[in-house]
Amino acid sequence: MATLQNIRNRSGLLLAVIGIAMLAFILTDALNSIGPNTNRSGIVGEVLGQDILIQKFEQKVNEGIENWKSQNQNTNLDQNTISQIRDQIWDQYVRELVLENEFQELGIDISDDEFFELLQGVNVHSEISKVPSFQDPTTGAFDRTRVLGYLKQIDQDETGEARTRWVGFQKYLMGLIKTSKYNSLIEKAMFTTNTEAKNELISTTQNATFNYVAIPYSSIQDTNISVSDKELEDYYSVHKSEYEQEASKDVDFVVYSVIPSVEDEVKTKSEIADLVDDFGNYDDYESMTRRNSDNTASRFSYSTEEGLQDKNWRELFNAKKGTVIGPYLNTPGVYRIAKLVEVEYRPDSVEARHILIKPNQTMNIDSVDVRINAIKTQVESGANFSVLAQQNSEDQGSAIKGGDLGWFEEGVMVDEFNQACFTSKRGELSVVRSQFGVHLIEVTQTSSLVKKVKIAYIDRNVEPSTETFNTYYSKAARFAGKLLNEGVSFDTLIKANNLVKRTEKKVTTNKNAIGGVPNSREMVRWVNTAKVGSVNEAPFEFGNLYVVAYITNEYLEGVSDLEDMEEQIKALVIREKKGTIISQSISGTDLSSIASTNTTTVVDAKKATFGNLSVQGIGYEPELVGSIFSSKIGNISSPVIGKNAVYVFETTAFDEETSNENFSQQKFKLERQAASSSSRISYDALKKAANVQDNRSDFY
Repeated sequence: MATLQNIRNRSGLLLAVIGIAMLAFILTDALNSIGPNTNRSGIVGEVLGQDILIQKFEQKVNEGIENWKSQNQNTNLDQNTISQIRDQIWDQYVRELVLENEFQELGIDISDDEFFELLQGVNVHSEISKVPSFQDPTTGAFDRTRVLGYLKQIDQDETGEARTRWVGFQKYLMGLIKTSKYNSLIEKAMFTTNTEAKNELISTTQNATFNYVAIPYSSIQDTNISVSDKELEDYYSVHKSEYEQEASKDVDFVVYSVIPSVEDEVKTKSEIADLVDDFGNYDDYESMTRRNSDNTASRFSYSTEEGLQDKNWRELFNAKKGTVIGPYLNTPGVYRIAKLVEVEYRPDSVEARHILIKPNQTMNIDSVDVRINAIKTQVESGANFSVLAQQNSEDQGSAIKGGDLGWFEEGVMVDEFNQACFTSKRGELSVVRSQFGVHLIEVTQTSSLVKKVKIAYIDRNVEPSTETFNTYYSKAARFAGKLLNEGVSFDTLIKANNLVKRTEKKVTTNKNAIGGVPNSREMVRWVNTAKVGSVNEAPFEFGNLYVVAYITNEYLEGVSDLEDMEEQIKALVIREKKGTIISQSISGTDLSSIASTNTTTVVDAKKATFGNLSVQGIGYEPELVGSIFSSKIGNISSPVIGKNAVYVFETTAFDEETSNENFSQQKFKLERQAASSSSRISYDALKKAANVQDNRSDFY
């Protein structure tokens, strides 16, 4: 691997900062706790005989979580998302270990000369050239001179962070390059013979035309078919391989949903009523709402009377500034007080355009301000705003239109942007910061002024009190206690207490949650460690839910027991026996007589292709399609036992086979198809051979 000093000596270019720019999305430094097992030591898995330590894996998971947070700043991180991130990190980590081992086996590597070329040569690697901070702002082309000075500064970072990030980025980049080489080797190994190409072309283009009679299985009632235990056992014995299963368990459970009491509602209304006087007298309404409102997503925008979002606010539109109304029930379970805080005459709507520049790891917000103000100066000096927007704006949707946002009403844009647009004069330029970055805004048109008001409000959710939670917990605990101590059956208790029994079938170790119970991974872990007949002594608590569970059945890894598959197998045996009965009952030498005898009709001139096992108007019938293409024209077939019916057919014509000896186009298509899936198939084979052991369920 090329060292940083070698890069300096040979290239003289600063590329270390690219590592910092890219690694912010690959290897973030912050390591936050993700659960109660963070400090727990142990082996979370094994790949190619190599143990994966829980500490190492959690470090990678935390890096993935921080990466997710940086890209989803306005989205809450819930347990389901954390589980998805954990799964992605696990798959990625396993892939790295498996492929790196294969690279070593095959001798796939990267020379210093090759690496230097990808960093500073004519064909710069796309991961480097696509970094916006190293592109010319005018042309968008990668500009090596923009990073020239940084290499000299890398060792001035006393923390060593810059060098560490560069090494990490270099490792990441070389992994991409080696993977690309490996995939290329696999893709180039894909080959299709002329015979294969010809057969594929024929199977997808040659039609067979046929007439048929279908006698559906529904013509015989299931109750008329008897199935013996031996027939079930024989079928099961022959088809055992189709009934492989993971280890799992069935669980019955009851959910106690904690609902606020009447006392909780009265208390909430009283508490928000106590805020009315302070809300009316306190000028800083934004601070007061932030401190006291349960609605963290509330926005206070100017609105016309017709546009007021709450019908109760109409009485405030012509009221004295500072007037407060409420408390009133805004929606079920939410009490609100509202205050008239501003009255102004503002445009009904405006037309505007903007240029957006976003900060990133190599350009902080202050640098963005400098850049946006430089663009503002260009516009003030006569430069074309539309051209500058197309060249510079990172809002791709509007940049292509010269930054034009069209006409919009009050409250459509984020607050800072909205305020600038509805307080600026036509042609005035404004620089505004928002959650998206820094905007250069020009209002191009304004409508007439109308009266608008701004109304602030405080919402309080009616939440269950501690006493209410305790009441529901006691109910759940009593239910569990009777199961554990009195020997009462689960179903009997459900009926006696007028509760709803829920069931989750075949809960596996890696299942993220029980259906209908959010964030219930703890319950999944309990199900997979407890024995059949177990009841959780203390009710599970998931938010506003208490759960009591009872494990009813267990399935061992391997082939499913016959008794677990009995109903499914019985239905298949019945279908087979119906097929045999119908086939043996068919008589006649032509389709018309067969159809007449079985009270059905002949369907004429249907078409089938060998490459498509479904026939229009019939459905998926591989046995029928195969029989058609092995038949001779004009012969009445023997009965064909299909998926949905028993068929008798007569093939009337086959399209002529192509006489073209050049199948190069079909051959190329097949090779491209094989190449596109070759890397996935080869990795799946390598992963299977790596004997991957996944023990995550022991920790999460």
